[in-house]
Amino acid sequence: MPEPVFVALLLADRVITEDNQKKAIIGTFTQFTVRQVPAGLPPWYVYAAVTNLAGEHPFSLNLVVDRTQQVIFSAGGTLRVDEPRRVVELVIPVPNVVFPETGTYIVLFHVGGEQIGSRILDVVQADPQAPAPPQ
Repeated sequence: MPEPVFVALLLADRVITEDNQKKAIIGTFTQFTVRQVPAGLPPWYVYAAVTNLAGEHPFSLNLVVDRTQQVIFSAGGTLRVDEPRRVVELVIPVPNVVFPETGTYIVLFHVGGEQIGSRILDVVQADPQAPAPPQ
């Protein structure tokens, strides 16, 4: 298999797929600020894009606590690609994940069992004196 080329890995409040298959990626972020832990958050999305593939390849996305390597969310499936130059775009919903502690989390993206990309997501404690963020 040729080496997959990782194009993008974004964390977003929403990803909308238009009728023409264009993606609108809304509210990208690299950090969650929480009042307390464990912290449950509203659903959010991961946008991933990869190219230089042909045929069928299993993929997985894992969200892990960096300190312990505990997996707190996992998703996966099969990429079916007929043209290696095609960029395959994935929109993965992350529903109601509970973050057990503050700190660094890693989003890991694998194709064919090999990690081809990652992204850091920080979860920080809000200042108790700060006003509550709008919902």
